[in-house]
Amino acid sequence: MFSLLRKIVKRTLIGSALGVGGTAAVVIYNVGSSKWSDSHTWGSATKHYLTNKFMVCLGFVSFRQLVKQSKDVRQTQAEFLLEQITKNKHTQYGRDHNFGSIQSVAEFRQSQPLSRYQDYQPYVDMIQAGDLLAMTADKPLQLAVTSGTSGQSSLLPTTADIFKRFFLSGIAVLFQRLHETQPEWVTLQKSMKLFYTPRWRHTAHGLLIGPNSSNPDSAKRIYHLYTTPPPAYGIMTEPEALYIHLLFGLMDSNLGIIESNFASTIYTAFKTLEKRWPELVKDIETGVLNPDLDIPDDVRDEIQREMKPNAERARELKKQFELGFDNLAQRIWPSLNLILATTTGTMSLYHKALSSTTCSAVPTYSPIYGASEGLLGVNLVPGRPQPSYCLVPSAQFFEFIKTVDSFDEQPNTLLIHELEVGEEYEVVVTNPSGLYRYRLGDVVQVVEYFNEIPVVKFKYRQGQMLNLHGEKLSEESFYRTLQESAKAWGAEILDYSTCENVLDEKATDCTPHYLVFIESENPIEKPEILDEILQENHPVYRSFRVKGSIGCLKVVQVKRGSFVQLKEWMLKNTDASSNQIKIPRVLKNKEVVTMMLKN
Repeated sequence: MFSLLRKIVKRTLIGSALGVGGTAAVVIYNVGSSKWSDSHTWGSATKHYLTNKFMVCLGFVSFRQLVKQSKDVRQTQAEFLLEQITKNKHTQYGRDHNFGSIQSVAEFRQSQPLSRYQDYQPYVDMIQAGDLLAMTADKPLQLAVTSGTSGQSSLLPTTADIFKRFFLSGIAVLFQRLHETQPEWVTLQKSMKLFYTPRWRHTAHGLLIGPNSSNPDSAKRIYHLYTTPPPAYGIMTEPEALYIHLLFGLMDSNLGIIESNFASTIYTAFKTLEKRWPELVKDIETGVLNPDLDIPDDVRDEIQREMKPNAERARELKKQFELGFDNLAQRIWPSLNLILATTTGTMSLYHKALSSTTCSAVPTYSPIYGASEGLLGVNLVPGRPQPSYCLVPSAQFFEFIKTVDSFDEQPNTLLIHELEVGEEYEVVVTNPSGLYRYRLGDVVQVVEYFNEIPVVKFKYRQGQMLNLHGEKLSEESFYRTLQESAKAWGAEILDYSTCENVLDEKATDCTPHYLVFIESENPIEKPEILDEILQENHPVYRSFRVKGSIGCLKVVQVKRGSFVQLKEWMLKNTDASSNQIKIPRVLKNKEVVTMMLKN
């Protein structure tokens, strides 16, 4: 009996060893036959490979779940909503709003009004005072600071559930979609991830206050995917941190991806590269970090240990820089696969600039539609030139307001299955962080359906709208007009923003009109063209101009660097982090307007 048992155990162990050995052999073969980044070792490349495989497998499961949800989106949404109501009915907010009596989607919509941030301010104050369960049954991990693009930054509780849903239904799915549609992009080449360590604050009771967007502190487990060495994340100033990102990105001739939250950050990186490439190339040639960088000594020492001279790489980089900056990205990184960043809405200006100059031959993928309030949608077709996002019905409970009704306080709403292709809607969400029928401020257009789920294109933010006299000019429509005007001027628009003249303290013209701040490569002649084209494109605006209710808009051409200065002002005077900052297309602060007028 014992002899037979020993034989069975022996055979089992041998079989297991062979199985493990076979799996290891497959991993070693796949790692060895893949394209690596220059800085990888066998150990780090294997870790990169296993990370990719794990994410693709996880994404496969998540994508199958999304497909299942797409075939019965009403049930998915109802289950999600009632889960939030039941879970949070004993919170202060739940008690105040009688969640215990809500048994259906219809009862929820009938009993709960549409809400805005001011409706939650008292409960956020409770959380800051130490009552962590005022809005959610789960303790928040932090108070998330919103970007403040359409007004002042706000604080919103963020629970572990928000992060989990973002990761599983967003990040994992994008890995699966890349592997499914563009497998050549999923390699062992590292990413140059341009993000910055936030300056965290805390409440009196120790709760974190800061951004919940991607940042180095939230990505510690996947540092091996990035070119930047971990010690560099201890640099708290953006210019110095960006220099290090670029330095180690340039060292890697097999860079695979350039990645950031927003296209504007990548645009800034290439502008910095144009200006500082001689310093960067010298560092690579000598293997010595630029002594003029203002970074802590201990961080400098750790970064220096990651460097060694590479004269050959320096010569190749110098040669390519001296040839100019058109298609630069592909020339200095011949194996570069894609740019991964948000390119929609206010980011389209920067994406256009990148696509027409330094990154003209590199595909872009705008993967996620998200906000401080959580995951909203995923781009399921990476190769599509115009990004659109499949809404994720297990991440938010969605309602929608027809844009014609957006200026009403309590308009009727439509559910996710009631939308029409081609129509535009304001987005309303109920989420796991204690927001209920919350008017997000985003406007989207339905472009198609994924089974029963709308696929949408982001259009603009409600707060980024010009509306002197009821003309309601959206950010998206004004930008189209500005592009037409740029062609007529023969000018390249580098950045822009607008405001109403009431914010100009020195204005002498009493007729209401717009100020348009433009930073461009060359002087703008005949600025009145912008007003003329705006009238052609917008009949309501034209009618007010003809009647004299609105005066001719004023183009203010600001000097180069003015929008960098605006970003610096925002970082100093709001709670938003560098990873979140988006240049507002409508300015609402007198101090900012005065600063721009001085430029």
